[in-house]
This record gives sequence, structure tokens and C-alpha cells, in this order.
Amino acid sequence: MNNDELLLIKNLSIRFGGVIALDHINLDVHQGEVHALIGPNGAGKTTLLNCISRIYNADTGQVCLKGKDIMGLKTHLVVSKGIARTFQNIELFKDMTVMDNILLGCHFKRKTSLFSDILFWGKSRKQEIKFRKQVENIIDFLDLQAYRNLSINNVPYGVQKNVELGRALVMKPKLLLLDEPSSGLNIEETQDLAFWIEDIKEEFGITILLVEHDMRLVLAVCEKATALDYGRVLATGTPKEVVENPEVVKSYLGEEE
Repeated sequence: MNNDELLLIKNLSIRFGGVIALDHINLDVHQGEVHALIGPNGAGKTTLLNCISRIYNADTGQVCLKGKDIMGLKTHLVVSKGIARTFQNIELFKDMTVMDNILLGCHFKRKTSLFSDILFWGKSRKQEIKFRKQVENIIDFLDLQAYRNLSINNVPYGVQKNVELGRALVMKPKLLLLDEPSSGLNIEETQDLAFWIEDIKEEFGITILLVEHDMRLVLAVCEKATALDYGRVLATGTPKEVVENPEVVKSYLGEEE
């Protein structure tokens, strides 16, 4: 393993019935990198994120984080190892406030008993204060101050996307998985997202693996890209190299020979 290699995927395969969703995928993501997964719908991009985050159990292969295989871990243990994610379809509690939804990202770090949590005593109180300060920092970072106390039901879709991003960031991950982060956003919101991705990498030192269809965003923020089709890797390189690859042009961009 290279010293700066954060994520290594080796010969990863999974099938659903007779459909091969991932076919011997090999991929590496280096520390501090923003790496895009691109490809047509059904190419296996989200399935790959689901295998990394242990939502799916791959049939064969390895997923290694900092050289350690995490394939046998439960989902919550993967989070504790430093992997957080967002989802293609927003996964938030609609009746809870923006702040409380982000605060949920801190729960896996709780070290107090249920009894002390209920009574809000001692360490539990100190821990809650610490978590709320962390959440406030994320709210400021993502410009969510005006929405802090509003329920998710009462904020725009673009804000909901940012709340889900905030919940992932408050987990302080080493690796952040973003599934279609620009989906449903307008041009201005997508531009803001590009700035935040850059800031997340620079200010927090977080490595990012994202699934994305907006090639303008990929070209703007990613150092590396991998194109998938029918569960196979077509090409890996800089975003420019990948989008100009003849196999990618034929498969993903739909140009005829």
C-alpha cells in the first residue's frame, strides 16, 4: 500500500440474481483526493458506494481503508473507522429541525449511558455541549444559520442537500462518499457546492469519492475520475483524460464511432 493510499478496492464483485452489478472492480483513492465515479445510469456507481459503506455485502473482493480490510464490518463500525456518506435520495428526518438532523451525525460518538443521557447529567451534558458546538461550526460553514431551527419539511430542496452533507461532515470522516451531490440543484447551488467541496478538502483534510453526472462539476473539482459501465471499469485518470477516452465517449457520452 502506498503511504497516501486511503481506499483500495481489489477485485470487487457483486451480483443481484442474474445481473452482475460490479465485475472485478479495482480502484484506489489517495489521501486528500477528490475522485469522481462517472458513467451512465445502472453502471454500478451507487452500488460501489453501497459496498464501501457496507450497505451491500460484496460477493468477492476486498475493500481496504488505510490498509485494513473492512469487508467484514457492520455499517455502524465502518462509520467509526472514518467513512461517512450522503445518499442519492435525501435521507433526513422531515419533522426534525436542521440542527437536530445534523446533530444525529454525532450520535455514534456518544460514550455515556442511556441513564445519564435521559437525566442530562455530568459527562452527558458536557458531551452534548461539545457536539452542539461542532454542529454550529458546520452550520456556519454551510451557511445554514437562517434555517437552523426550521424543520426539514419547511426548507428548500437545496438546503436539505446541504443538511445531509452537514450531518456527514460532523462525523469528521477520513473518507466522504457523495452520491449525486448536485442532483436537483440549480446552477448557483451547484457553483456553491463546488466551492464547498474544495473547502472540505482544504479546511478539513477530507478525502472525497463522489458519484456525479454533471461533468462541469467533475472537471472543476476532481483530480481523478473513474468511468464505469455495466459494472466494469472503463478508464481511470484525470477527468479530462477519462472524458476523452474513446471507450468512455462511446459508452457514456453516447457518441457514435
